[in-house]
Formats: sequence, C-alpha cells, structure tokens
Amino acid sequence: MTAQIVNNMLKVFAVAAACIGIWHYLTFTTPRRVDYAEPVRDKSENRVVKKMTTQIGADFSKFDVDVSVQEFAFEWPCFRGAARDNLAKYDGELTRTWGESGPKVLWRKPLGEGYSGAIIANGRVYVLDYVEEDSSDALRCFELFGGTELWRRGYKNPIRRNHGKSRTIPAYSDGVVVTLGPAAHVMAVDAESGDLLWSRDLVDAYGAEIPQWYAGQCPLIEDGNVILGVGGEKVLMTALDLRTGETVWETPNDHALKMSHSSVVSATLCGTKQYIYAGIGGIAACDEQGKPLWTCTKWKPAVWAPTPLVIGDGRLFLTAGYGAGSSLLNVKKDGDVFSASVEQEWKPTQGPASEQQTPILIGDTMFVIQPKDAGARRAEFIAADVSSLPEIKAESGKDARFGLGPYLYADGAFWILDDEGVLSVYEYKDDRFERLADYKILPGVDSWGPIAFAGGLMILRDSTSMVCLDLRNEVEP
Repeated sequence: MTAQIVNNMLKVFAVAAACIGIWHYLTFTTPRRVDYAEPVRDKSENRVVKKMTTQIGADFSKFDVDVSVQEFAFEWPCFRGAARDNLAKYDGELTRTWGESGPKVLWRKPLGEGYSGAIIANGRVYVLDYVEEDSSDALRCFELFGGTELWRRGYKNPIRRNHGKSRTIPAYSDGVVVTLGPAAHVMAVDAESGDLLWSRDLVDAYGAEIPQWYAGQCPLIEDGNVILGVGGEKVLMTALDLRTGETVWETPNDHALKMSHSSVVSATLCGTKQYIYAGIGGIAACDEQGKPLWTCTKWKPAVWAPTPLVIGDGRLFLTAGYGAGSSLLNVKKDGDVFSASVEQEWKPTQGPASEQQTPILIGDTMFVIQPKDAGARRAEFIAADVSSLPEIKAESGKDARFGLGPYLYADGAFWILDDEGVLSVYEYKDDRFERLADYKILPGVDSWGPIAFAGGLMILRDSTSMVCLDLRNEVEP
C-alpha cells in the first residue's frame, strides 16, 4: 500500500470522526428544537371550493313514522349550551359507575363524515349532517328519546373530503333553528315542521372567503337576531332577523379580517355589551347596533378555531393551534373610546393553549386540553389560575391524553371524549385531577364534535356516528 493511499484513508477517517462528533454534539448537548405543526401540511390551501349556485334549503324529506315527541323541559340550544360556557345545569345525579356494559345507550345513528355537534330542544335533536349519497348538507331532526328521524331539510353542496365535511353546530331560539354549512350557506327553518324560513349565501352576499377545511363557525342568536362573523369585502359582522333574515345591522370590515373557524362571542366589557369576532388577521368588536368599538391586529394566528374566552372585565384569553399558542388581550375604555392591546403571549409549550376546543372557565380557574404542539403536556387536560397565567397548576398526566376531543362540566365533574371515542369522567379538587370512570362509547376515530347535554341526556359523536346516552341516576317513569 503506497504512502499516498494511506494518507487518503487517514483523511477519510478524520472527516468521518468529525461528522460523528458534530452529530453527537447536536443530538445530546444542544436544546431540542420544537417543530410546530404547519396549517398547510395537508395542502388544504390548494383545495379550492368550486363556486356554484345553490338553492339553499330546497330539498325536504318528512318521514312517515308513527312517533310522538315526548315533552322535555331541558335543552342544549346552541354551541356550548345556552350560556355558551359548556357548564351544564343539572339538579340530579349522573351515573359514573358503569360496569363492563358502560353507560346506558338510548340510540345510535350513522352520520356523514365530519365533526358537527348536535343541539337539543323541544324533545328533539338537530344536527347539520353531510349526506354522502346526495352530496348535500342536511339539517336532520330526530326524536330525542328514541332517535327516530322525523325530517331533514337540505341542499346540494358537492364538496371534496377535507378532514371530513360537516363542522358546525346549529342554534335554536323561539321555534327556529339556524345552521351555517361548510361552504358558508346559512339556513333558518321552523324547528317543528322543518319549513324553510329564509337563507343566505355569505360568499354571494358579502364576498366572504370559505376558510381552510371549510367553515366552522356556529351561529349566535340573541334578542331575536342571528349574529354572524362574515369577514367579507366590506362587512365584518352582521345581525339578521331570526324569522325573516332581513339585515338589522352590519359592521364595516375596515381592517380586512377574513372568516375564521371561530364563532362570535357576546360579552360585556368595560360596562358595554359587545360582540367579539376573532377573524383571520385579528380580532374586533362592535356594540349592539353594529358600531365598531375596537380592533387588534397584533396577534393573528394563521388558523383560529377556539372562541375568545372572557376571563375578567376587559381581559380576553385568545388561543389557536399550529404553534400559535395563546395571548391575553386587554380591552380598555377612556371616555367613549375603546382600545385593545396584547399584554402577554406564549407558545403552547409554555402555558395553556388549545387547537380546536374552547376552554372552560369555572370561577378563576381555566380548564383546557393542550394541543399536539405542547411538548410533554401534549393532549393533557390541564388547569390554570387566570390570575397567574401562563402558569399551569394541575394536569391529567402523561397516561391521560385526549387528543383534540371535546369536554364539558356537569354534576361536579368533567366529561371528556378523546379522539378514539373513549368517554372519561374526571373530578377536580385540591388542585388535582381524579379519574372516576372511562368507557369506549363510540367505535370510530376523530371524536371532535362538541358534546350536547340536557336533563341528564348526553349526545356524542365520532367522525361517522352519533350516540345518545341516558346518564340519569334515577330515571322517572
């Protein structure tokens, strides 16, 4: 072997040793980089919704069934319940010891793929489904106790699968049900007969843009008006008469915010009633007549699903997924002039955050499932004192992770549904979580639709089915 060959081999060995040394240093001595998810990884931004003329509410089917609808005094009339806080009011006790058979099931129903949650009103269940065989959005009405379908009102809306199709929860008030479909079609129907009252196409009427993964906003009904975040070319929010659909007021879109997956929030801040909308590009508010009050464009995540949470007079907790984390917004009033500014913000690895579900506030304690970007606490259920944010004071633990699932509070406990359809019950006391029960109640995956609860009955869904549970400890005849 010549001296030249030996020298060349020594050089190769030296380079290899140096590379191994660099790899060892980067792997074991440098801080690990957090790789936050990107909202465009599934190329949803390239999936253009084909615009077509839609006869909203044109299709109707009434089923010839011999079923009498039982009177039921309790209701869950909209997204997150009547107070839109996910705190269920119930005077009785709920069953938490289920045994091998699990909680009592009243009925099960197959659904089109999606995540739309149900509402309960007048002894009926309403859900805005996507009917695959008809390529249609359809408001389906079921009898509450038996699950028999009474009627459905819908319209053709041929769209491609994009993490499912259905998204939103209807809203009920004064005998009217209002829906907002995946392509931003609004429909109002008579809650008993299913008769069409009015409709509105938010793209045609306002120049709104359908968000990635379709529209996810849930309508808000207050004082006889339907309040919607439009994010249109000229209009940010609008109020439509519940029974006629006529425009009551419009808020100008001076900062060109776009429609998000978040829903309009009604709140009183600094002594003034206002409607707050977190759109793509920022967050803004108007008064009860639609007059703009304040706008903040400093914190503007690329994808925004949870609704803002009021955690004190003039303080809002804002959170979003895909690495956005959370922020605290401070709203102030000086004379007649409002202002809003971000007082603090953090990444999901540093404090409470959420990707899909809106947190629950009980007293001064906030409860939320951490997003997948939260590092060691990913998908855990956590508690935080709103006076010491972003500090987390309790967590469910690494063996209790729930994905992106929904949760609510009823009978002194949290009822949490994980991605795989497992329903868990947790009690929170002395700054710690205690698991009381769990059972796989749904067969499928992506159990993300918000939970409905009324009078001891609970409705849950996974991506393709819905179940109604009777959790009452003592069932009256």
